[in-house]
Amino acid sequence: MAEMLFKTKGNGSPNGKARVYFTCHPDDFNLYFEQVCEYIFKSQNCAVYYTADMSAVIDETDKVTDLESNNLFIVPVTFKLLSTPNRAMDDDIRFALEKHIPVLPLMMESGIDAIYSRPDKFGELQYLSPLSTDTTEVSFDEKMKKYLESVLVSDEMAKRVRAAFDAYIFLSYRKKDRKYANQLMRIIHSKPECRDIAIWYDEFLTPGESFRENIDKILADSKLFTLLVTPNLLEDHNFVMDNEYPAAVKSGINIIPAEMEETDKSVLAEKYTNLPEISNPFDDEAFRSRLVDAFSSLAIKSNDDDPEHNFLIGLAYLDGIDVEVNRERALELITKAADAELPEAMEKLFNMYHDGISVQLNYNTATEWAQKLYDYYAKNYGDTDVNSLRYLNDLSNCYHEAGQYHKALEMCEKAYKLSATILGEEHPSTLTSLSNLASLYADIGNHDKSIELGEKAYKLRATILGEEHPSTLTSLSNLASLYADIGNYDKSIELGEKAYKLSATILGDEHPDTLASLHNLACSYANIGNHDKSIELGEKAYKLSATILGDEHPDTLLSLSNIAIEYNILERYAEALPILEKLYPLRLKLMGEAHPDTLKSLNNLASTYERVGDKQHELAARKKLYELRAKVLGEEHPDTLKSLNNLAYTYGNIGNYEKYLELYKKYYGLHKKILGEEHPDTLKSLNNLAITYERVGDKQHELAARKKLY
Repeated sequence: MAEMLFKTKGNGSPNGKARVYFTCHPDDFNLYFEQVCEYIFKSQNCAVYYTADMSAVIDETDKVTDLESNNLFIVPVTFKLLSTPNRAMDDDIRFALEKHIPVLPLMMESGIDAIYSRPDKFGELQYLSPLSTDTTEVSFDEKMKKYLESVLVSDEMAKRVRAAFDAYIFLSYRKKDRKYANQLMRIIHSKPECRDIAIWYDEFLTPGESFRENIDKILADSKLFTLLVTPNLLEDHNFVMDNEYPAAVKSGINIIPAEMEETDKSVLAEKYTNLPEISNPFDDEAFRSRLVDAFSSLAIKSNDDDPEHNFLIGLAYLDGIDVEVNRERALELITKAADAELPEAMEKLFNMYHDGISVQLNYNTATEWAQKLYDYYAKNYGDTDVNSLRYLNDLSNCYHEAGQYHKALEMCEKAYKLSATILGEEHPSTLTSLSNLASLYADIGNHDKSIELGEKAYKLRATILGEEHPSTLTSLSNLASLYADIGNYDKSIELGEKAYKLSATILGDEHPDTLASLHNLACSYANIGNHDKSIELGEKAYKLSATILGDEHPDTLLSLSNIAIEYNILERYAEALPILEKLYPLRLKLMGEAHPDTLKSLNNLASTYERVGDKQHELAARKKLYELRAKVLGEEHPDTLKSLNNLAYTYGNIGNYEKYLELYKKYYGLHKKILGEEHPDTLKSLNNLAITYERVGDKQHELAARKKLY
């Protein structure tokens, strides 16, 4: 049985807080749990729930009570998570996606995107990555903060939601009966008269001091005490019997017992004095009659057509604020409020469909709500209103994400012109629109216009904010990338050098942004064929990365790999070999033998052994690489076929033509199966097979192959 635990900011109570569920591969818990909690608590005062044993099975009943009530699932993504059987990937994440609970994957390793995006894994679900070294994009912390704010309700909003309920009732039950508690809440709220009634339950009460301090106030604020009846209530000295029920009787509150499981009435009457008549919730008419009688004076009918009220009650059901989670009802209420043109509701739906929050992610629907938001503010407040401008930018971003670049460009052009008119050319928001416009022109292939606007954005920021401001450095890095896109590597390097030097001066050599700039600059020199300079900068980046991040950090290993690649390009194989011999065991240790980055290192190592003439080690490496790729990717994957081809050639190079022929026959057969007999790659394989027959002296098969080829 999986024991559910929680962690909060400052070790406070989880009561009333938004719920985040953390799950992962069992081997990843110690690596990432505290780190992920730190990311979350930077911007959110929520409760992070997790199981004590990440491999323990969660009972189906507990999934409904423990998992479905969470506002967000968060999971660190690693190769182990994606490639080995585990509860997190095979059960928890699947459950969340089926229930439309938001899932936030955090990419903690590089090189696994191809596996991540498979339909049986995360598919098209977007992830956030704390590993990104791209200095031109929004920081991970900012992306994380924005996402969490769009998913988790704030303390201030929770207060508004609680104030919107018509009334509160108190639900008393044994912890053993949690499955019935959730079921009873749904029965109660299925009655139209009860929809806007909130429920106090055990999340808000803890045996001991907090109970004594709060029970009188909670009962005073409640209009009804509902007692969930099962045989578990008959056990002596339970909390309901000794504390909750006596306090309810003393307060004089109306009590309705609800029998969820057949219970001995005579024993119950002995243990719970003055107990009113017991109703069976499954006897719909009888229970409904008592509920309607109890709630008729509590319901505020005028609220039913109030858009703000419907929106807030919708949020309550969406996030489980003092009611059970009911996402279908939440969507219905929020949409009703949005259709009545309540801006808050329209914005919520935009975020829900844009980020896949409790609904299927849908950029087209998100775009529709962004359009409605813009139209609403433009109609009521004019084009020059700050909110009109904000949603015009959101509309442009939505079209961009949906791949409609020309439509995105149209919206962005309009947003930029309005921003320049309203706020001025030099306002930060105008400059952001200008930068976005430059990127969009690059996306549609108009690089001249893109560079023109990128230059303008950089010069304005440099003039207004100064050369050393972070936003100016971002514009400079963006401009360097734009020049690289059109193949003007000299200009790209000139700007990249400037960005790196300024970053080093302002932030210091060891700052992550400086390190990222240095790494990018090394790659830029490689692009123009200046491999000596690329190696020089790469070695500097590697040493700094090893000092700052550690010898085994993925970024450090990436720098090491790039250096080896550059040495190989320069045919300095003797210098590349010891680097690769160092790199491969490190990746093997950290990521396992089947990880794509490990296999890439093994492939580079095998090729380098070939270059230096070490046939024995080359053969061992190529055999291992082929076997692993066949196991992980399958016999028919293009990378596996490349490995099979290379292994065959290695046998040929050492004079083992029988093994060469055996593998090449297999290679040709797979090509024929996958691509068909007439595909150019299949014909090339057949030609090579004919040559192989010739080498082994098999004239008959050689002739047959050449005739077929002809």
